[in-house]
Amino acid sequence: MTAQNNKLLETLENIQVNEKEQVFVNKAIHQLKDEQLSEKVVIKGLVRDLRSIILNNQKLSDPALKLLSELNKPNLGFVQYYGTIGL
Repeated sequence: MTAQNNKLLETLENIQVNEKEQVFVNKAIHQLKDEQLSEKVVIKGLVRDLRSIILNNQKLSDPALKLLSELNKPNLGFVQYYGTIGL
């Protein structure tokens, strides 16, 4: 597992979100740890999952919204692969 994946994994393991969001966070943790998927794939899926909550007219918790914002920052590599996302 790369250092970048370790940072993302640590972030995901320490975040406190609601039950619906936790399902998606657990999925991302499983993908990083057990399936050893790349950060790029995991981030893309996690962003899609979190955005699905918003699209279903539900609000994200503050920690989940902050995580979604962090995934847009170049330090996690998301913008490099996908560009910015609009909410």
